[in-house]
Amino acid sequence: MQISPVVTLILSIVFGVAAILGARFWLGSSDDETGVETVIEAPVIAREPVLVAVRDIPRGVMVDPAWFEVEERPAVEIPRGAFADRKALEATGLGRPTLIEIAAGDMMSEKLLLAEGMRASLSSRIEPGYRAYTIRMDDVSGVAGFVLPGDRVDVIFIANEGSQAMFDDQPVSPRSESSRSAIVLLQNVEVLGLDLNDDMIGNDARVFKSATLSVSLEQAQKLSVASESGTLSLALRGSADEQFMQAEAVNLDRPRPRRVASSVPRPLAPRRASSSTVEVVLGEQVTQYEVPVSQ
Repeated sequence: MQISPVVTLILSIVFGVAAILGARFWLGSSDDETGVETVIEAPVIAREPVLVAVRDIPRGVMVDPAWFEVEERPAVEIPRGAFADRKALEATGLGRPTLIEIAAGDMMSEKLLLAEGMRASLSSRIEPGYRAYTIRMDDVSGVAGFVLPGDRVDVIFIANEGSQAMFDDQPVSPRSESSRSAIVLLQNVEVLGLDLNDDMIGNDARVFKSATLSVSLEQAQKLSVASESGTLSLALRGSADEQFMQAEAVNLDRPRPRRVASSVPRPLAPRRASSSTVEVVLGEQVTQYEVPVSQ
């Protein structure tokens, strides 16, 4: 039996509409499933009390509980042996000097304190990659004693007569016997100690015979060579001056000594007599006459 073309057309339309409706229904259900928001709760971070410094504390001083306050910090950030409150610090921390400098905001712990009876050594102040190097000083090269431990200085090198030094590809040698040559060897160097004094909080300025500087290994080599080739002196920097300046070697001619006339008088040539004496004898009478001599 043949189906009428009209029936076929109607069935095609019905199936087409059904397909469109089915597709829209399926897409709508997919949008609903993907539109569901997943809420992830943030993990709860445990926080614990810990002592925190409220001021900068130098190395080698006895701590005062008033320099600290209790703050809540994440437990994972609190170091082992940290003090939870001032009572804990008073129980085990008083009478023990600080091992290193403590900055404001740092958490206080046992590892920042020395054991009772121990002193803070100079090695605890040396930063990684640096060395302590000592140079000879006097009252002039040491800025008249106004340099104190913790200050920053520039190191100036003055070459000896006849020395042939080379620093940073710059020759540092006198041009002649009557000249001197100088160069800024190092800049912004920390002074660790003066003679046997490394007290960072003292204010007693005095003349010193040696200065211990914090320098890199390469800088220590420069100082070693320079100390054998000339004279080293210090130039004190301002506490807020962190600038590095480019300075070339300087040659200055020393004034030559002036010739001074000898103080010993020269011997004078004998002067010839301007007259002569003539005696005239008449019997027993002798008469003397002065007769001029021709020049």
